[in-house]
Amino acid sequence: MAKYYKERIRREKSTLVSKVSQGVIASFVVGVAIILLRPLITNIPLAMLVVGIGSLVVSLFVRPSIKAIWHSLICAACCGIFLLNLTPFVANVYLFNGYKAAVGKNWDLAIKYYEKALRYDPRDGELNFYTGYAYMKKKEYDKAAYHFKKSLQTKLDPSAFNNLGNIYLEQGRFEDAEKAYKSALYTEVSRMYSLNNLGAIYQKTGRLHESLKMFEEALKVNPNYKIARKNLKVVKALIKRYSFVEKRYGKEFLRYFFTAQGYLQYRRLDKAKDLFLKAARVLIEKDRNVGPSHPDWKEILPHLNTISAVYSLVAGKLVALGELPQAISLYEVTLNFHPRNIKQLYKYIASLYLKLGEKKKADEMLKKAQSLP
Repeated sequence: MAKYYKERIRREKSTLVSKVSQGVIASFVVGVAIILLRPLITNIPLAMLVVGIGSLVVSLFVRPSIKAIWHSLICAACCGIFLLNLTPFVANVYLFNGYKAAVGKNWDLAIKYYEKALRYDPRDGELNFYTGYAYMKKKEYDKAAYHFKKSLQTKLDPSAFNNLGNIYLEQGRFEDAEKAYKSALYTEVSRMYSLNNLGAIYQKTGRLHESLKMFEEALKVNPNYKIARKNLKVVKALIKRYSFVEKRYGKEFLRYFFTAQGYLQYRRLDKAKDLFLKAARVLIEKDRNVGPSHPDWKEILPHLNTISAVYSLVAGKLVALGELPQAISLYEVTLNFHPRNIKQLYKYIASLYLKLGEKKKADEMLKKAQSLP
């Protein structure tokens, strides 16, 4: 068939009409090929396969011989080389457009361009970093974390570790955030930011002395780092305020107390409830029999306001989280400290008993409230 086609072409005289028609047909075929190969440009091996098979078919049709195989392999190789050089260029064009959109804080448009760029160069570390940053600004943290991790597969950038830590912090994943920040400590440039971030994690989880050390280390790297200096001032105030609480109830209690508040801030209610319950058990066990006749009373008295604030916060959060029996137990221990609002406290405990359907105990609390001046 191929021989017949060649003989026919030789016999036919080349006219202007035939030349134009052949040009139109050739242009149409090339256009179709470009349209078909456009989606394949992001998958270089697949594009090479299509080009190789196409050139093999054409070579066999025009001149059937073993050389057709070599023609197809050469065409496939040329296609691969061409696309290897073309795809990064196309990706950079989209990356530049995405960067312009990001400068204008148009994160949706930036992500659109970045995602198009990733189709052409999906493993590029810088491109994945910018995509992750745009998703982070939109608070789509799971997608942001995915791209930062992809970025770190090809480019160990401390900024990616720090941003990954920020995402974990926003999700209330304190342990993962700590690991990410520690991973960013390997360069001097990122060291002060990572140390400051570690200090923030330790502060949120009640490790106040470790937090203090991190902020001091950050200021050694850069004495003009205002954020670290401000954080250092805050953590010093917290250490001063909770020094007696740590001494009386232990470091573990302080970790329960602060971490529970951190989990609550990031809407991780189950974890917050679990830690508030643990903190309540420590308080009840320690102060079950406390009072003016207790041997520790003189030591407790100067710090009564701080202790009352701790009790009030833990008990209040347990009420909000639906743990009424434990909250009542905590409020009843608070009565041992003879607070100024003791009458109102009896009434409040009575209301909690009523919510639990224990009317008899509620009446007892109300009678005690009425007996007070």
